[in-house]
Amino acid sequence: MPSPAIHNHAVNHIAISVPDLDAAVHWYSILFGFKKIRPNKVTDRDATPNAPIFRIYGDTLRKVKIAYLGTGNGVGFEIFEFIEPRHREPETEDFEYTRAGVYHICVTVTDVEDAIKRVEEMGGRQIGETVELGEDYHGEMRRAAYVRDPWGTVVEVLSCTFEALMANKV
Repeated sequence: MPSPAIHNHAVNHIAISVPDLDAAVHWYSILFGFKKIRPNKVTDRDATPNAPIFRIYGDTLRKVKIAYLGTGNGVGFEIFEFIEPRHREPETEDFEYTRAGVYHICVTVTDVEDAIKRVEEMGGRQIGETVELGEDYHGEMRRAAYVRDPWGTVVEVLSCTFEALMANKV
């Protein structure tokens, strides 16, 4: 059994896979204000066979396009468009909350209802209902909802930080 971590490590970045990188960069930039922090990168095995990504992803990956975005708290947000082999669409439109592995990410927003409206205007959709999570110490109701981007990634929109929601609860 490994020894316990010596300090609270930060989440460095999150990555999603989409069939249209430019559309996804636009979507996440407009909706959540994520900022591109460098130009998109195309890595092609024929041009750079020793690129680190090919040692990680194995022999089947031939070509990929990646965008690098920054979020409001410094956590990176990578968007991958797999070119060869092509991106696979999710097998179902259902919210697969029982599936093992990561099944949603969460973005802190100022106004959950406004975020849902904007998601829907830009081709996404809400999953389930908006829920109230109790008042904060200023008497403001904390809210959350789950939405799906046009490519299948589930995003929780939450009106407060995780620590503000979970701290001091019994």
